[in-house]
Amino acid sequence: MNQSNNPFSKLANFREVGGLQTTDGMVIKQGMIYRSADLSRLSKQDIEIFSALGIQTVCDLRTASERKSHPPKIKEHDKIVHIPMQPDSKMPSKWTMFRMLVTEGKSLSFTPIMKELYQSMLTERKEEIRQLFTLLSDQSHYPLMLHCTSGKDRTGFLSALIQLVAGVPLVVVLSEYMRSNEGVQMLVRRQERFVRLMSLYRVSKEQIQPLVGVQQDYLEDVLHEMLETYGSAERYLIEACKVPEAQLNEMKNILLTPSAGIPSQKAE
Repeated sequence: MNQSNNPFSKLANFREVGGLQTTDGMVIKQGMIYRSADLSRLSKQDIEIFSALGIQTVCDLRTASERKSHPPKIKEHDKIVHIPMQPDSKMPSKWTMFRMLVTEGKSLSFTPIMKELYQSMLTERKEEIRQLFTLLSDQSHYPLMLHCTSGKDRTGFLSALIQLVAGVPLVVVLSEYMRSNEGVQMLVRRQERFVRLMSLYRVSKEQIQPLVGVQQDYLEDVLHEMLETYGSAERYLIEACKVPEAQLNEMKNILLTPSAGIPSQKAE
């Protein structure tokens, strides 16, 4: 699903996690797992489109403060599960952000901040990852949606884990991850304006790019660390996150189907 045929007018970065072929000739079914930015800006028509998808579980990966400031505009509030992939303590207040932007100004680099986020997800959010994969092992939770604020970092990391465990080649997973740079375009201008205003225009648009988009090394670095340490995404989930192997097998039974001639997915 390309962003050009995203059916939503106010939901950025919406697409399938599935539709990708695995190394053993299977394919992740479409219509099972979706990913997107947050659901706080949906139009009336968007709300109806969302309801028509029949989503049974919405995994909201945001902090409590993010959820409070930007609540979802959907009817299915009873289907929302909170799986915070970042603690509230690591979410800077507006005052803290203002001081950092103004004080550091032109010398500020967002790249180390973003890399720290990915590193913390890999090493510090193991219980939350286990919670997600427990949901994924139960057929009744599908179709399922993952979302954070922009749908690119926390959502991108977990989508990558799902795809890797299913058997999608790493090069394809990274290519899918990079599609977020297209998917977030409707958010970028507003985010740039906000950050530049908060910095009293001491931070340039160029400095902001690592914050509003994705860079391949954000994800690639932590995935390589995971693979070097555990050998595979599956072993990471079993050994580090304590996800039972039987649950992962059940998830694969639910999600995978023979490719039936679907062309192999290749990175662009």
